[in-house]
Amino acid sequence: MSKPQDTVPALRKAVRILDLVKASSRPPLAADITRQLDLPRSTAHGLLAVMVELGLLEKTVAQGYRLGTRLLGWAGGATEKRDLVSEFYHELESNPDHDAFTITLTMLEGAEVVYLACRNSATVLGASFRVGMRLPAIFTATGNAMLAGMTDAQFDEWLALHPVSLWPKPLTPNGICSVTTLVREIAEIRERGYAVDDEQIHDGLWCFGSVVRDHAGQVVAGVGVSLPQTELGRYDMQALGDRAVRLARAVSFRLGYREVGGQQVA
Repeated sequence: MSKPQDTVPALRKAVRILDLVKASSRPPLAADITRQLDLPRSTAHGLLAVMVELGLLEKTVAQGYRLGTRLLGWAGGATEKRDLVSEFYHELESNPDHDAFTITLTMLEGAEVVYLACRNSATVLGASFRVGMRLPAIFTATGNAMLAGMTDAQFDEWLALHPVSLWPKPLTPNGICSVTTLVREIAEIRERGYAVDDEQIHDGLWCFGSVVRDHAGQVVAGVGVSLPQTELGRYDMQALGDRAVRLARAVSFRLGYREVGGQQVA
């Protein structure tokens, strides 16, 4: 069998350069990189120039190369996401009071929420959640909670980037389908402190959502507490919303967020 053609050789060479720079005890010179990786001189210099331009590498005063700040930003983002998911699961493990509910953790990406973590209850919901799943933010409790957590300016910017003409068709008859309805929903969420998905994602499925904040007070995710409509009668609606708020605050606390009397403290 013939070997598959490598369609991105430059990318592989760039990764080899990054690995070499990271492993070197001192910032290697262009000549060192060329020799150790057995690269044509023109290829090495071309790649190094582009990698410096993109912030993947930085050139030292001695003309050596070290890892660039752009990589540090990527690494930090990946670490923060892992920490977020880890602390979410740690909180669930330490609090069995949530076992009767399906609990989800999502992040807002554009007009969608992405599911980062979930723990399904034994109760049949009629819908299943899985890591990596995406849903329109305006139909979800966590998505609307995160939209409500924006400043007015940020929310206006989000609306400008995602006009109603681009909104998906509602998944159920209860789905939000106008800016007026969404703005009213956002106002209600801000007043009561949590969001409610009243069968907007799936008939017979309710979810209560609240926001997770990082150490700087920025909204980084949303937690959802879901249960079937048939189980609603066993609980007080306000108590379900408060449950989502408490869980979100507990995860936020684990991430370093502190507040007293509703105000962030250093």
